[in-house]
Amino acid sequence: MEKIRIQDLEPEFKEELAREPGCQHVVRCFSCGVCTAVCPVSALTPDFSPSRILRQIMYGMRTELLTSPALWYCLACARCSFQCPQDVRFLDIIQGLRRLAVQEGLINPELADRCRQGEELLQQLRQRFLARLISRPDAADSLPPLLAEMAQELAAAPQGQHPPKNAGDD
Repeated sequence: MEKIRIQDLEPEFKEELAREPGCQHVVRCFSCGVCTAVCPVSALTPDFSPSRILRQIMYGMRTELLTSPALWYCLACARCSFQCPQDVRFLDIIQGLRRLAVQEGLINPELADRCRQGEELLQQLRQRFLARLISRPDAADSLPPLLAEMAQELAAAPQGQHPPKNAGDD
């Protein structure tokens, strides 16, 4: 991690973010770390930490934060928001940060939209994959090829349509 240069900090950033829809609770954070402890992404991706993002907001690390790929790693599962003892609503904050990054031209709006579409496709794939596993509890299928097969089915579906459901995918 690079050294923080005090002249690069923007202390008013937290107040500006708090004016974004859904982000008014950001100033409640007292850095307990529960958000990171319950985050499934931070368990697998060291570059993503809700508590680090919240600290960056409090320190005023605007540019570093709004240009960070980590903003786009969030699964939007809301575990952090449900578990936060201060009701900070980290999911709303991530969405607010993403909006600011697009508004300020730090990320191309088309790329932000593709990221959103990618998240939706991954959610569809996850739901279908789990439904298939649950519907065939005794199957000995190797999981990576099964997942690849389902991804191909999803990719082959016409844009905006879901592939036909297999038995047990309900």
